Amino acid sequence: MSVAAGLIGAFALKLRSMGLVFALAAAWSVPSSASPADQGAASEKSAVERACEAGEVAACLNAGRILVQLSGEARAIRARDMFARGCELGNTDACHLLVPMLIEGRGGAQLLDVAAEVAEILCEAGSGQGCSWQANVLSRQAASDQQIDHENLIAARELYLQGCDLDSMEACGQAGALLATGTGGPADPIKGYDLLERACRAEQWQACANVAVMARDGLAHDADWASARDYFGMACDGGIANACNDLGIMWMQLSDRSGDERWRDPALLVFIASCDGGDGAGCSNAARQLREGRGVPTDLVRAHDLAVRGCEANSARACLLASDMRGAGEGVEGDAQTARALRQKACDLGQSSACAMVDAPARQD
Repeated sequence: MSVAAGLIGAFALKLRSMGLVFALAAAWSVPSSASPADQGAASEKSAVERACEAGEVAACLNAGRILVQLSGEARAIRARDMFARGCELGNTDACHLLVPMLIEGRGGAQLLDVAAEVAEILCEAGSGQGCSWQANVLSRQAASDQQIDHENLIAARELYLQGCDLDSMEACGQAGALLATGTGGPADPIKGYDLLERACRAEQWQACANVAVMARDGLAHDADWASARDYFGMACDGGIANACNDLGIMWMQLSDRSGDERWRDPALLVFIASCDGGDGAGCSNAARQLREGRGVPTDLVRAHDLAVRGCEANSARACLLASDMRGAGEGVEGDAQTARALRQKACDLGQSSACAMVDAPARQD
């Protein structure tokens, strides 16, 4: 028997003795709010599910993988039940599929302690992803109280580094961020930068955004704006909304410094991508650029719409811009009451300049 198989086998015995996930999984019922179709789905177990319950590991994996792809909470519960049973039988693939469901609370209650137990054994068995999940739970628990639990952060950092050594790129990205910021131990920006680059090359998009900030601001090496734009671009393409906004700002700064207006149009495109991703600052910047016509045709209607979207995404600057435009009737019918409400929201979001003029007429630019 291999070391990994022995560890997982021992863990299966431990889980049986603890009676954690698996007793719970068997007892879960379909939520009362589930649709009739979901309730029927939960009560009709397939042959492969019955085979899983009888101890066939392959059946547990197959049933869980099918169920997790289907819609409905009842099916998510059954998928988690199948993965839990497979993990109990000592199958590492089932354990890997179970842990994120426990962490995220999919298919049942969020069970961080149980997730950490399963992840710990996976980590001990040589799974870098297991180490990363164990660190993830520790990080969540460290920040769950009013006071930060530094011991948990120290342990999380070590586990992320261990997971990175075991080729988990998620762990490399998290370890890089902790090293760069000196969280959970001494700061090591150069090693942090290297780990973030490694994770970025493996399509960990938040790592790309983080290394972009380091390159832009010269936090590990001399500032390198070209590399920063490349990394922000990768993160933006990967769906990191605030990276799109950061890239747009860099394009606008490049135009300001060089006098070359051709960078204004790509700036607007990534500002809008940022807005579409839910980043209010991107909405605000796109709205301002369209309002002022900086390198693009002026479009007041679209500018106002973007400012409102930014305000809805809790950007104080977007709220103030939307207030100005609503009060002045730019791109929309003037409405002093709505303008005041927008100024009030900007104030509530921390825009101090808005607080002083909540009851004043909207600003006229």
